Amino acid sequence: MSEADQKSDLNSEILRLKQQIARQLDAARRNERIHNRFQDIELALLSAQDFTEIDNYLQTEFKQSLDLAAVSLVLLDVDNKISSAICPVNGRCEYSSGILITNQLSEMEFLKSLGPSSFLSHYQAAEHQWLFQGIEDEQGSIVVLPFIRREQLIGCLAFFSDDSSRFQSDAGTEFLQRLAAVTTICVENCLNYEQLRRLGLTDALTGLANRRELEKWMNIEISRSLRETSSLSCLYLDVDHFKNVNDSYGHDVGDQVLQKVATVMMNAVRAGDVVARYGGEEFVVILPGISGSVALETAERIRCAVADSNIEIDGQPPLTVYISIGLASFVPMKDSIGDSNVIAEKLLTRADHALMKAKEQGRNRVVVAE
Repeated sequence: MSEADQKSDLNSEILRLKQQIARQLDAARRNERIHNRFQDIELALLSAQDFTEIDNYLQTEFKQSLDLAAVSLVLLDVDNKISSAICPVNGRCEYSSGILITNQLSEMEFLKSLGPSSFLSHYQAAEHQWLFQGIEDEQGSIVVLPFIRREQLIGCLAFFSDDSSRFQSDAGTEFLQRLAAVTTICVENCLNYEQLRRLGLTDALTGLANRRELEKWMNIEISRSLRETSSLSCLYLDVDHFKNVNDSYGHDVGDQVLQKVATVMMNAVRAGDVVARYGGEEFVVILPGISGSVALETAERIRCAVADSNIEIDGQPPLTVYISIGLASFVPMKDSIGDSNVIAEKLLTRADHALMKAKEQGRNRVVVAE
């Protein structure tokens, strides 16, 4: 080989090495950018204190940063503990469609079938559409990152891209696996926080809103009533002869009575109504948007449902209990203004006075405030 040929080969090899180094540098810079981006994502998720913050972040910065068409946080709720933890006491969930809570067997089995590793695939609407509410695309690709805690599947983070080639089953998943682990910790922390927060809002015996939570929702609903010129009704309920129940059967049976009444009331009202234990054997129900005959029908439905229910007592005939109800309504005029705290206090007082009349008239009845 001539010296010229050797020099040419050497130059070619140098050029090849330079190109290889350039490619490796580009890959390193790209990986560094990906690493930094995922690090920012991880820090943002770990700093979230509740599901509202997680939801807001996933649907804004996170979605934009990764250029995604949809993002969903899916939580498996086998025994409804998650729903009760992250939804308000009055039953109206505050989160967008980006957080999905499921106890559907088919959906849980689908996630379990994916295993513990990241799942990347072409989007198939028949199998994957439930993961992304509002998505109408027929083409795309998805990532599903399972959340595993103490060897239990508790949910997943799912991405949807309208680029069918973006997420391939043979793609590297190192960053995704790390993101799944970090998000799992974040979700568990938020669940613990939400459960602790809810303990401060609920009555331990019945699971209903406590008095402090009732006062908050009364102000919210009265403010809405004034703003929208809509009716609002308040039911003040009391278990008839409850002291006799405790004296005759003991406090354990008395607790069963209160729990039964609470369950019956929750089943008899709408999802947006507020049901609270006010104290002892007294309960309060707030009925937004109704008054007059509709509110009276609701009160009678609750009264009859309680009367039709029985408390099973070992070795004794079933115990039937009754309730008395006072009903008061607030019907604002157009452009009405007022202090919601003052209105709430007056409304509750009127309902309480109506309850006392129901007691005086023989109990087990509904009396409407004047």
